Amino acid sequence: MRRIFLPFLFALLLSPLFAQQQPYQPDWTSLDTRPTPDWWLDAKFGIFIHWGVYSVPAYTAKGNYAEWYQHSFETNAHEGKVREFHAKNYGNRSYYDLADDFHAELFEPDEWAKLFEKSGAKYVVLTSKHHDGFCLWPSAQADRTWRFPWNSVARGPKRDLVGDLFTALQKTNVKPGLYYSLYEWYNPLYKMDHARYAYEHALPQLHDLVARYQPWVLWSDGDWDDTPDTWQSPRFLSWLYNQSPVRDFVAVNDRWGSGVRFNHGGFYTPEYQPDLDFEDHAWEESRGMGFSYGYNRAEDAQDYNSAQTLVLHLIDKVSRGGNFLLDIGPDAHGKIPPIMQERLLEMGRWLDINGEAIYGTRRWRIPFQWSEGNRDFKADKVEGWKTGGDLLLKQTIDPEPGYAVKEIFYTYKPKDNAVYAIFPKYPANNQLVLKDIQLPKNALVSLVHTKEALRWTSTGNNTTVYLPAYDPNKIKSPYAFAVKLSNYGEYVAKPKVDIQYDPQTMRSIITMSCSTPGTTIHYTVDGSVPTDKSPTYVQPATLSEARTIRARAFKPGLLASKVDSATIQLFTMMPSLSMFRQPDAGLNMRLLKADKYDAASMEYGVTQKNAVVPTIDLDPLCLQEACGMVWKGYFYAPQTYGYQFFLESDDGSQLFLDGQRIVDNDGDHGMQERSGYAFLQQGWHQMRMLYFNSGGGAGLRVTYAPVGGARIPIPAQALAH
Repeated sequence: MRRIFLPFLFALLLSPLFAQQQPYQPDWTSLDTRPTPDWWLDAKFGIFIHWGVYSVPAYTAKGNYAEWYQHSFETNAHEGKVREFHAKNYGNRSYYDLADDFHAELFEPDEWAKLFEKSGAKYVVLTSKHHDGFCLWPSAQADRTWRFPWNSVARGPKRDLVGDLFTALQKTNVKPGLYYSLYEWYNPLYKMDHARYAYEHALPQLHDLVARYQPWVLWSDGDWDDTPDTWQSPRFLSWLYNQSPVRDFVAVNDRWGSGVRFNHGGFYTPEYQPDLDFEDHAWEESRGMGFSYGYNRAEDAQDYNSAQTLVLHLIDKVSRGGNFLLDIGPDAHGKIPPIMQERLLEMGRWLDINGEAIYGTRRWRIPFQWSEGNRDFKADKVEGWKTGGDLLLKQTIDPEPGYAVKEIFYTYKPKDNAVYAIFPKYPANNQLVLKDIQLPKNALVSLVHTKEALRWTSTGNNTTVYLPAYDPNKIKSPYAFAVKLSNYGEYVAKPKVDIQYDPQTMRSIITMSCSTPGTTIHYTVDGSVPTDKSPTYVQPATLSEARTIRARAFKPGLLASKVDSATIQLFTMMPSLSMFRQPDAGLNMRLLKADKYDAASMEYGVTQKNAVVPTIDLDPLCLQEACGMVWKGYFYAPQTYGYQFFLESDDGSQLFLDGQRIVDNDGDHGMQERSGYAFLQQGWHQMRMLYFNSGGGAGLRVTYAPVGGARIPIPAQALAH
């Protein structure tokens, strides 16, 4: 007899009349109108905690995730290093047996909470359950689905780790939150039926966590294998926002099903993607102090980012309007490694001095100021992407010859109408030059650390601030310094330039808007920055040339807005192919192996497999290790029309039609989506699709839609060779 989780079922199966009364309906159009809570936008700095059974082995090959230990073992990933390690240290014991070694006997939640408070973090996100399914709270759902005890109260620590930490955090000013993995690699029910697993396991667990602990942050993950409809994410979020006990304050992320990340949900979540920027949406970048999130004993001191680098990460993200979620990995004993403690305390010391330039701020119209030189510095993969420190240090204090640096970062505090200028290097001549900034006469300038007023002068478009001589006994602000510009900074909201295309002609339709009332929008089409003398936007228009439109909004008494831009594409109809015969169903697929992957070098890889496949899906080998895939054949356009194609991938992907690159999602990155347009004549068109996984996670989703229509996966009947 199937048991039903009645409270959750009742919450979801509301009467239609009652459901219509809710502010947030179970669809993305409605759900995306819910604002991210102000407390989260003000917090800026949070701590991520990956802790579980994987903390027992605490091992993976460098540059990989130790919390993926079980999956790495089962798939024999990383050249067999994990299996070799397991055999040497645990013999024939299974991963599930290791739960009994997860003692957490040194776990002192009050000490953890005090450390987090001293670090300056304003919220914590604890992994209630990772992809292995082991729960850090007494989940009856886990035990029922796995058919054996699989939680921290029944095994290992024999305690409610979530509850103990939440109780401790409530004694501080640090808000408690929870990470929750939707999927579980080897859960028997998940392997049998994804939809049933979501309904009978994942959703009741989510409801239990919310009702039991009332988290301030709910951080979903493990979503990518299934659609939000399979996960029933819109229905759950509708309940969360309308009826749950946390509806008024919970902050929610964007990982709620394939295609949702960076498109829907709450705050966006780049991961080891330091160059990603979401100017008009709440976001938070997460990363470990080394690379792994879960504690990895294979990492050495040199694999950890320095305190200076971590402070710079925080400043960089906050200047661009984001939050910083810094991960720690406690060991199986419940001890936070001393090197991690030291880094947190150092960040806390800096925030004790400069916190007012961080907390409660928003992205200003200028996030940072560059020096002269080349800005296109690229860190190498290991030092830059995997640790992230290399790129940021090169961009601030240790540039290569000829390269520019970010010399000043800016933040803005709306409630005070104050701008903060944060600079990593104290100028040798004690003069801080603020480029393209003209302060009003009533502006007050002060050094944040000492609160002393500073003299300033404006010459041309720049302002020079005269700093006191640097004295380390007086200015005890390691890593970066801050100056406050009071009575200055309010600006008009950035306008939005929107370009749509008529699906039958693919001619552009240009509209512009601004959320600040009473503004005038000026624009240019020659690449220059708009001024109040540039042409004025009046009504929607069209251009018959490929141009980049730049728009800026103006209002008397306020600083001019940031510039928004959009590029007009010109589309000519791509004629269909003259086929001498009906092509055969499916695409030619080539699976290849190479030392290095990018779209340009893939064709030179060593072929591992050739096959004809019905659809564009990843080969199982690509889910386990680095690989490349190439699909070739034809795509059938059902009518002469404009089409938009979408590639969501981890790592790179590209789509070509009739030899033209339609979508470019190249590069080493986590799951991200790019799209492009094509104006196709009805009939067959030559098609080539590229994908590579350079290590770590893997994923690919290909969809398309008639312009303005609903997106669907490319059906098998539209593919041939």
